[in-house]
Parts: sequence; C-alpha cells; structure tokens
Amino acid sequence: MDEKNRFIYLRPAALFILFLSISSFVFYQPYKVVRDSTIDSLNAQQLLLAKQAARGIREFFLHYEKVMNNLATHDSIIAFDDNGRTLVDEFYNLSKGDLSAVTRVDATGHILYTVPFNKEAIGRDISHQKHNRLIMEKHDPLVSDVFTAVQGFRTVAFAVPIFEREKYHGSLSILIPFEVISKKYLSDIVLGEGGYAWMISKEGVELYCPVPGHSGKTVFETSSRFPTVIEMAKNMMAGEEGRTTYVYDRIKDEETETILKHAVYYPVELPQNYWSIVVATPEKQALKAVRDFGRWWLSIFLILVSCFFVYSILFVRKHFVSQEEQKRLLVEKKLQEHDRLFSKFINSAHVPVAMVHVNGTIEFLNEELQKLYGYSLEDIPTMEEWFKKAYPDEKVYEEIVQSWQEKLALAVENGSAMTFTERSITCKDGSTRDVVFSYTLIDDRVVITLNDNTEQNMLKQKEQELQERQSRARKMEAIGLMAGGVAHDLNNILSGIVSYPELFLLELPEDSSLEEPIREMQKAGKRAAAVVADLLTVARGVASVRQVCSLNTLINEYLISPECQKLKSLHENMTYATELDPELPNIFCSPVHIKKCLMNLFTNAAEAVGDAGEIEVSTFNKDVEDADLRASHLEKGNYAVLSVKDNGPGIDEKDLDHIFEPFYTKKVMGRSGTGLGLAVVWNTVEDHGGGISVKSSNEGTVFELYFPVTDEEVSQFEKKIDMNELKGSGEKILVVDDEKQQREIASQMLMVLGYEFMTASSGEEAVEYLKEHKVDLVLLDMLMGPNMNGCQ
Repeated sequence: MDEKNRFIYLRPAALFILFLSISSFVFYQPYKVVRDSTIDSLNAQQLLLAKQAARGIREFFLHYEKVMNNLATHDSIIAFDDNGRTLVDEFYNLSKGDLSAVTRVDATGHILYTVPFNKEAIGRDISHQKHNRLIMEKHDPLVSDVFTAVQGFRTVAFAVPIFEREKYHGSLSILIPFEVISKKYLSDIVLGEGGYAWMISKEGVELYCPVPGHSGKTVFETSSRFPTVIEMAKNMMAGEEGRTTYVYDRIKDEETETILKHAVYYPVELPQNYWSIVVATPEKQALKAVRDFGRWWLSIFLILVSCFFVYSILFVRKHFVSQEEQKRLLVEKKLQEHDRLFSKFINSAHVPVAMVHVNGTIEFLNEELQKLYGYSLEDIPTMEEWFKKAYPDEKVYEEIVQSWQEKLALAVENGSAMTFTERSITCKDGSTRDVVFSYTLIDDRVVITLNDNTEQNMLKQKEQELQERQSRARKMEAIGLMAGGVAHDLNNILSGIVSYPELFLLELPEDSSLEEPIREMQKAGKRAAAVVADLLTVARGVASVRQVCSLNTLINEYLISPECQKLKSLHENMTYATELDPELPNIFCSPVHIKKCLMNLFTNAAEAVGDAGEIEVSTFNKDVEDADLRASHLEKGNYAVLSVKDNGPGIDEKDLDHIFEPFYTKKVMGRSGTGLGLAVVWNTVEDHGGGISVKSSNEGTVFELYFPVTDEEVSQFEKKIDMNELKGSGEKILVVDDEKQQREIASQMLMVLGYEFMTASSGEEAVEYLKEHKVDLVLLDMLMGPNMNGCQ
C-alpha cells in the first residue's frame, strides 16, 4: 500500500481516536459535575436535618432545665412539704405526655417522693446510679445516658441540683422515655428507601438506630467488621462535626449486600453530656438519577460513534457540531436533574421550607409548610400575596414588605443570610402561629425556612400563668391567715351589737322613741359584720349554700335593691344601661356573693366615672375553645358572662396586676371602701370555678366575670317565715359555746321565743350533761378551744 493510501486510512483512524478521547472526556466531566453536585446537595440536606434534630433535642432539655431550675428554688420543693408534693404532681400532670416519672431525691441519694406515686420506692437508695452519683459529686444539672428502666422501657434521666443557702440539698429529676425523643426528632428523618438517622452516646453506645438489634449496644460490637464506621464513631465520640463515607452490609432476603453510604455527623451538646447524630443515605440511592443519566448519555455516545463509522470523514465537521448541541442539552438536563433532586430532598424535610425567585415569585413549597400553614402555590404565588394573607393588618404588612425588600437587596449585594424577628402569622384557616423567617440566598433563588415557636411559646405562657396564679394564691393565703385569725373574735364581739338590739326591739312598745336609735345601732353592727364577712370570704372562700340561679334575675334584683338605689341617689346624673341575654343558661352559685360582686363592681364604676358617666351591665353566653385557653386558665366549656363596663378614665397599667389584692385601694380618703371589694370578687369567681377578664384604657374599664353554666332548672326560693312560726312551746335546747356572751345572747333569744334552755361552756361539759338529760335540740359553736370543739 502506497504512502498516500495509507495516509487516507490512517487519517480517519487518527481522527476517530482523537474524537473518542475528546468524547470520553466530555462525557465524564458533566457526569462528574452532576455526581459531585448531587452528593453535595445530599450532604447539605443531611446536615440540615441533623442540625434541626440536635437543636430540637437541646431545646427540649433546655425547656425542662428552665422549668426544673425554677421549681428547685421554690421553698416548698426545698423543704419538700405538702405544697412541694403538689407542685411535683402539677409539673408531672402538665408534662406527662413527655415524662414517665418525676422524683425528688435527698442529699444522700434516697428517694423522698416520686410521681406516679410508688410507695415501695420511697426511701430507696439510688446513689449507686451513675447520674445520681455524678450530681451528688458535681452539683450541676446533667443528662444521663440511655438506660433500661425498671418498667422495661429505655429512658433518659435529667436531674438538677437543689440548694438551701448554697448547701446541696438533693436533686429533682425526671425520666424521659427515649422513645419520646427519638419519635420527636429522629424516627421521622427518612430519606428515600435507605436513608435514615441514628445516634450514639459519647461512650459509643447506639442510643437510637432503626436497624433491629443495634439500640443499646456499642458501635464497636455492631460494626467491628467495618473500620470506616469505627473511624467515624471515634470522631463522633470526640464531639466532632463532619462528613464522611462508610461501608456496611445490608441483609435482604437472606442475601448480604455491601452498601456505600454518604453520611454527616453532628454533636448534640447536653448538660454534662453529649450525643452525636448521624444522617446517612446509600450512594446507590442518592446517585440513582445520575446513573440513569450516565446510561442514557453512554447510549447516545455509542450511537454517535457508530454514525462516525458509517459516515465518511466529510461528516466529521457536522458530527462535532452535533456534539456541541448534545453538550448544551446535557447541561440543561443536568440542571433539571439537580433541581429535581434538590426539590425531592427539601420536600421530605420536616421543616417548613419555601423556594422563592429574587423577583418575588414563589417556585416551591414543601409538604411540611403546606400542612402546617394550609397555603398552596395557588394560594400564594408571590411573596406579596403571602405577606398579604399572613399579615392582614395593613400597617404590619407594609412594614414586613419594606423589611423584606431591604434585606433581600442587602443579601443580593453581600451574599449574606437573613433572619426576621419572631412574629405571629395568619394561617389559611384563620389561626395564628409564632414564626421566625430565615432566608438563604443561592444564586438567584432564596431558600426560606420557617422556625415555628408556637408550641414553645404556648408552654412558656402557661408556665408564666401558673407562676402568677401561684404567686396570687400565696398572697391570698397570707391575707387569709391574718383575716381568719381575727374574724372569729370579731364575730363574737359583733354578735352582741347585732343581737341585743333585736331583743330590745322585741320588748319595746310600738311607739317607743328608742326604736330608731336602736335600729341605727343594729345597722352599724350589720355593716361591721359585712366587713367581717368579706374578710372571711377572702380567708376561707365562699362557704355559703349554693343553688341554681339565673344570672339575669340576680342582676335585676340587685338593680332594685336599697344598696343600688342609694348608689344611684349619690350619682343622680349617672346613666345606667342593661343588655341581658334572654337565652342565658343558669349557673350554680351563692346568690349573696354574686350580688356582692355586682355591688362592688357598680360601686367602683360609679366612683370612677363621677356624676356624669355611664355604666352598662350586660350578660352573654360564651364557649371557651382551645384558642381562648392561650390567654386564660379557664377550662374548656360553656360559660355565662357578666360584664360591667364604665366610661371612666381607666385603671393605670401599674395598678392592673394588684387590683385584686386585699387592702390594695386607690380610693380617696373619706369615700367608701375597705380595700376588700375586688378581693371578694376575685375569691367569689375563683370559688365558683370561673375566671375574670379586665380590659382598661383611657376610654373606660370592662370587667367580665365567667361562671360555668348548668342545665339544671332554677331553684325555688324558700318563703319568708313569720316570726310567730319561730316561737316554741317549752322545747328543751342545749346551747354549747365557749364564749359567755354568746351563751347569754342565745339564752335570752330562746327565752323570748318560748323555749327552755340550758348552757354548756365546752364540748366535755355538753357530753356530760347529755349523759344524764335529754334535750330536743343542741346548738353548737364549731370553733371552741382548747379541748373538744363542736365538730368533734
């Protein structure tokens, strides 16, 4: 073969070899870019899920650390009296969805009390347990490793120390079933068919792993044949963060398959402890779409090579042109595949995520966001539409839009992330949730994550309400100790002032000039007795007989009462209005105390508005639902509401937290009032199982009293008894009282009414008398000292 022909044959061969080399390089580079980008996206998603889980676990323990530290400083918890046991019971009942037990341990490691109550556990020495031994040594809060409880479930102990005057006084600990933690933060992390999360302790024990038989064993036991897993575990046990690959065997249908996994690991910092979370996905699963792309591209490549053999050297130029076109299609396909994989990973995240173009168009909402807030892409195609629905208040909407535009411009300029402060947003169903928006700029897209703090804020609010109620209860208890100590003696003193005039009036002739002074004396005594009754209401609550009543009827009776008429006479230019719901359900109450609430509220309103104001009393029915409970301690249910509204100057904000405290009054000297009026209102409503709402501004004040309703019919009032029906015919009555004056008053009344009476000054004396004599009736003083009282 001559040189010319050889050149003709060698030239296409050389061109083919060159073409093959270039084509192979062109084929591999896009594949490598897509593969690396896919793995980077996978690891970024896995790290995001690991961080979210770690943050959730840390915040879970931080929440309980705050609550338990607050309890640990309570005097009743330190001394651990009956109130301390009540506080522990209430804490457990509020949190029993998360907790399996709450335990108070003394300084020597012995159990003082545990809930749920276990009599056999009281006094048990648990100082040998590792976490109890550590807190006794270091006196710092700590989270234990997972261990198997006596009841058979895997659990975590969290303990905080208790100090009395800087001296260690024991600890307060809780048991949290590890299933609660894993279910909340780990078990739902699922990436495709083979991606999942697992977690180990700093000693290498697998705290959670969905692979059967792994949980509770060390990673050195379960993975001794896999050095890459052991190497990763050592880094995790050192508290490090990172990404790696490891191989592991998967047994399926009795066949063993070696799996290469891409994994990220991230530490979970805990009090005196730390765990480490792994999120891993099989490479085969992550690169499935990339492999499909590679096979497709290889087929095209082979077809092109075949065509090269078929066509002559004259078509090489066209072939290269075609190659360039294919490269363009490859890049487009790579971008589409990248977007598809990214969307798939984001959509499976358990964090609300949205993707927005920098022009404001919303391109993607993941399932968690749509489920939590109700909006779809059709509802909110742009950020402007989302802001309009999320912030219906026009002023807030304009503020948010301006902030969004400013921060977006800054992010585009500097490439920085953005975070908004926490705000309440409106969901599609009209409910509101507390959310923090975080923005991350990626090229011309903004990835938005929504950190939802609604449940956490609700719990904080409930904790604050519980503390406020406990504080108010302690104040009332202190006042009660004082009031209860003097009320009994005052009643004994006043009984003579009220009762003797009654006896005098029975004996006086009808035209006696002494009748009016005696009646005035009796009225003064009754007014003093009313103050004592208020003291007793504050000290002991509403102790009177209750019956089914109509709230509307009680209001109408008060409005025509002498007390209300006197109030109206003192404020002649004041206007009164009523708006009573005719369909209002009945309530089970003490009529006397409900009217006293009306009297106190009307008196306060009249003094607030002066002589030319307006007072409106109204009633209505209200169902207290879950949404209302966020701002009230009322039980869910139906309530009859009594509203008293005035147009006075309002109550100063600094006084609102104190108006229900006994003896806290802003009334001017010389006007009526003892400082007990609103305290009586508060105690009455509390004892009736209701609640009070107060709204005040410079336009007036509204008091709303909530009373639980009943389906029972209104009780029939007893008819007024004629004095003649009270008179006796010599029946024998034994009067037992340790106060001489009380015995004398009762004896004189019984004598006037026609009864035969005997007296005894103590319980012992009464018992001895009854051993020898028979009587028709015994009148007992219930509080006698120092020996046998009336109750005994």
